[in-house]
Amino acid sequence: MGNVGRRGSAKVVLLILILGAAAFFGREYFVGKAQDEARAQAQAVEQAKPQAPVVVLHVVRKADLAVPREYIGRVEPIQSVSIRPQISGEIAEVHFQEGSMVKEGDLLFSIDDRRFRTTVSLRKAELAKAEANYDRASKYLKRLKAADPRSVSASDIDMAQSDLLQAKAQVQQAKASLSLAQIDLSYTKIRAPITGKVGEAFYTKGNYVTPAGSTTLTKIVQMDPIRVSFALSDREYLDQLDSFKNRDQSVFDATIKLANGEVYPKKGERDFEDNVMDKGTGTIMVSLRFENDGGALVPGSMVRVEARPSKSKVVPVIPQESVMADGQGDFVYVVDEANKVDRRGVVLGDSIGKNCEVLSGLEGGERIVFRGIQSVRPGVVVSPIQEETGGDKSPAELAQASDYDLKPIVSGDGEIDG
Repeated sequence: MGNVGRRGSAKVVLLILILGAAAFFGREYFVGKAQDEARAQAQAVEQAKPQAPVVVLHVVRKADLAVPREYIGRVEPIQSVSIRPQISGEIAEVHFQEGSMVKEGDLLFSIDDRRFRTTVSLRKAELAKAEANYDRASKYLKRLKAADPRSVSASDIDMAQSDLLQAKAQVQQAKASLSLAQIDLSYTKIRAPITGKVGEAFYTKGNYVTPAGSTTLTKIVQMDPIRVSFALSDREYLDQLDSFKNRDQSVFDATIKLANGEVYPKKGERDFEDNVMDKGTGTIMVSLRFENDGGALVPGSMVRVEARPSKSKVVPVIPQESVMADGQGDFVYVVDEANKVDRRGVVLGDSIGKNCEVLSGLEGGERIVFRGIQSVRPGVVVSPIQEETGGDKSPAELAQASDYDLKPIVSGDGEIDG
């Protein structure tokens, strides 16, 4: 009996252990399964959420837009003279070599002066005669005044005074005629009125010339200094208006390239600006003065003028790709520190290659959407994968084949980078 009771108790204990183990492992199984189902549901919900758009950002930087711009310029002499005869006559001699440099006062042409020298002699004789008549009339009047008043009538004295005045007038007339004759005689020697380069002699020895019509004997152009003129747009003129108003201030730092591609070694200086805008082109002529002692700048030739405004213009610059437009105007998408997108209206200025100037709406250091613009909207949180800062490149280098060369960039905090 005792053995049977012990065996029964062992079976009961074993059964209890088996049931307890089954309950424990069954609970773990069902709990783990529930957790797996919860995780799967959470993943499904997460996957169902919209993904943040992936965009490329650009950090707004500032640059000095006082960049050199290229213009087509024309070389012009500051002084140019067409030599014309002042009298009629036959050219007796040409005294210069065509294409040579002449100085002011150099003799260029001689006109046969025989007739003019004779005229001067004639006028001198007329003056001597008039002076003799004046002397006679003066002495006669003195005699009448010295005579006894009873022997001289008042009418005789009046007549003598009138004769003296007429004689005096004849002397003055003779002197004027002599001066005119001497002027005509001086015109037989045609001299250079300026220093410069003389051109072709259109009339040579033996030709009869006259001041009538447009008879040009030759031309002289000043070579040093010389002027280079180019057309500046009305907008560029207004941008530099403060500098143009000050006559003592330089407006451009200018260099020129010659037709063969060589850079002219001398710098240009401000000369003058025209007083009217061309109504057809909306431009104004600006002239620079260059030293030309070597004669490389030839009047009438064309050169390329590279002019950089002397006054700096530091403004934000952004890629044109980042700008969009709607009915309200131009705008960009600005991204804040939380990567949230906001629409920002901007006012744009000049285009510089593939970049553009921002007149208002942005400051240096702000981040804007550069690529992936089509997938963002205001208020959306984006996922930036790269910030387009350009590294050490300037906006001109980022412009890729821009015609302009921006000066060192100014960082977002306003400090100029080296």
